[in-house]
Amino acid sequence: MGIRELNLLIIEDHKIIAHAYKNIIEEITNINFNIDFAENCDEAADKIQDEKTDIFILDLQLPISENERFICGEDLGLLIRKENPNSKIIILTSITDQARILSILEELHPEGFMVKADIDSNDLKTAVLQVLNGKQFYSKTIESLSKKTTINGVTIDDFDRQILYHLSMGEKTKNLSKFIPLSTRAIEVRKTKLKTLLDSNNDPNFNLVKEAKKLGFV
Repeated sequence: MGIRELNLLIIEDHKIIAHAYKNIIEEITNINFNIDFAENCDEAADKIQDEKTDIFILDLQLPISENERFICGEDLGLLIRKENPNSKIIILTSITDQARILSILEELHPEGFMVKADIDSNDLKTAVLQVLNGKQFYSKTIESLSKKTTINGVTIDDFDRQILYHLSMGEKTKNLSKFIPLSTRAIEVRKTKLKTLLDSNNDPNFNLVKEAKKLGFV
């Protein structure tokens, strides 16, 4: 059997970490990986749309795009699913927020999902091989968090939590973009989504912050 040729894109804003991943992955035998890098959302988006890629290593915390279209790894993951539906996604992150992880699992269904503190070089190689063989690889923290339920069945992400927090501190919606790396329009969309999620009874007197506090989101 000949050596497989695969294109792999590492989306990670820390060069030392990105090249460490490259060195580890290149230790895998019988596969020749053509490895490229992207350090921010704009660079990653261009390569996702312009290049054929078989497997992605994706960080979640990245410099946002200049037009704020892509603000984090989740946005890039959705773009990958649209532009490269047959590609594999392995998320490598330091984030351990349960609500955000559950939201990512529901939206992206990544083939691999690992918390950096959970793994060593052998785990990364194992993850790549398992994903390429059609299996999933989740690290212990992801496995643990994915088995827990969200509050009243509602899952919100880190940006939603930030919106709720600043609203609870008395900030106006029009001022939230000073504290959160989202446009005012994106924040308004998220507020509408949160109201829909939390106001199950269509209460005309519904108060978003009051309900979020009752459920423990702030």
